[in-house]
Amino acid sequence: MSDEKNQILDQDENLMDHDYDGIKELDNPPPRWIMLMFYITIGWSIIYGAYYFWLKEGPHQDAEYEAKSMKHDQKYQITSLDADALVAFTDEASLAAGKQVYTDMACMACHGLNGEGNAVGPNLTDEFWIHGCDIQSVFNIIKNGEPAKGMTAFKGQISDEKIQQVASYVMSLKGSNPANAKAAQGVKCE
Repeated sequence: MSDEKNQILDQDENLMDHDYDGIKELDNPPPRWIMLMFYITIGWSIIYGAYYFWLKEGPHQDAEYEAKSMKHDQKYQITSLDADALVAFTDEASLAAGKQVYTDMACMACHGLNGEGNAVGPNLTDEFWIHGCDIQSVFNIIKNGEPAKGMTAFKGQISDEKIQQVASYVMSLKGSNPANAKAAQGVKCE
């Protein structure tokens, strides 16, 4: 019985003057941990606002975006190589690097392990090519892809230098005549 009296007395202490249709309002304060979180949030927002807006110490989101875009462009060399000024690499190191890119990017899934072609991709070792057989054409098809034929664009996945290396490697496969080569497709290159 005394517990009920204590509860009633506690309610009477917190009872406010508001009364609406017999419903009385109690003034119960929130728990201390909620109030602590509330004050920490207010303090953090003041520090954040001062750092980024009033003192202008931190970078704005526009500056962060520009910095990240610049870093991305440098990593992938987005506009560094002009397709018209390309030359095919012929040194062993570049061709080995091109072969490694060919393997790493799983080009053999469509073009075969030795460029012989398969049910999906064309033969890269014969004299007949679908999209041109010069280094510029090969570079462009690797970089920009050919969605209608199922060729993936690799410009967002590897750098222009690596595209040039793999294009040079593909050019070096011409005339290698691997076993099980796919029938000729496209136009004969002169």
